[in-house]
Amino acid sequence: MKKYNFYANRDEENRNCHPSEKNLKPFHLSPDEQFPMTRRGDGSPVSDAIRRGEGYTPSEELKRAVNVALMLHKPLLLTGEPGTGKSDLAYHLADHFGWGEVEPFATRTDSVATDLLYRYDSLAHFHKVNIQKECGSELTASEIETLFISYVALGRAICDSIGQNNKGLPKRRVVLIDEIDKAPRDLPNDILTILEDMSFEVPQLKTLNGKEGAIYKKTGNDAFKPVVILTSNSEKTLPEAFLRRCVFFHINMPDKEHLMEILAGKKSILRGITEPESSAFINLFFTIRDLVKGKKPATHELILWIWWMRKQGFTPADIYHYDETAENAKTLLSGISVLAKEEVDLTNLTEAITSHALKE
Repeated sequence: MKKYNFYANRDEENRNCHPSEKNLKPFHLSPDEQFPMTRRGDGSPVSDAIRRGEGYTPSEELKRAVNVALMLHKPLLLTGEPGTGKSDLAYHLADHFGWGEVEPFATRTDSVATDLLYRYDSLAHFHKVNIQKECGSELTASEIETLFISYVALGRAICDSIGQNNKGLPKRRVVLIDEIDKAPRDLPNDILTILEDMSFEVPQLKTLNGKEGAIYKKTGNDAFKPVVILTSNSEKTLPEAFLRRCVFFHINMPDKEHLMEILAGKKSILRGITEPESSAFINLFFTIRDLVKGKKPATHELILWIWWMRKQGFTPADIYHYDETAENAKTLLSGISVLAKEEVDLTNLTEAITSHALKE
């Protein structure tokens, strides 16, 4: 199988380029050499094929928690190790129920409620207002909304529930709010208040010539209420008032049987993988995971690692029976960086492999 060496021809390439371009040329990878990527309808990237929900196999316990949240029209709060599929659930639900693209929001430490609702281009609006004044006219609320307001995440989902973005046809959306535990203290409750009311205001549309714009208040349709998935890495405690208004579920690291189901479902990523091959990789993965003391690898890292190992033509046997004299020995060891994210763990795993301490 072909081995990829992206550094091999760097010196030759540098000799043929302008001095200012030396060492600045990007890697040239064909689509076959890259991990499968996917994109939203607007062309923006969505991390990778793992995030599409393809082959996602929720446990029976998680399915029951989802059903409770859907029946009660409550947000589902998910905790668990990074990489265990908390965010993936949102994409799985959107695909399973045909609810279209997920509306994602990555929480920041300075996030405020309006960040989940809309973006306002104040600079462009200011510039346009000055031009309009010179022409002796004013923009209508509808024009301001079209030109300077972009609805996002929860705001877009509420607007979609009344068909504003879908030619008048109402539609349910899945809203993914990642790492809610990073949010300022008041934000979680603000989010749930907006969701429960299915309503929010856009102040920029409120006053025109002393009159209120008719479209400044957005009120959604409860029949198409968004499905909200919140994830938390438990970095800090969430407000009790917020927790009371959510359905909660903790995702444990899947066992071997569940991982076998997950790998079998990743057909576009792990093409042609067999059950014995999956079993061997999973057994080695759990052995490595037990040795890691820091951030332990989870499902996400397992899939990436298996894809990389197979792309390079390696098998678990190459790890167990490491041969330092092999031409690609160092390449094999470099793949461990997918599983170990701290220097001490990377060093310990490398030593375990090179000393043949890992047993089948």
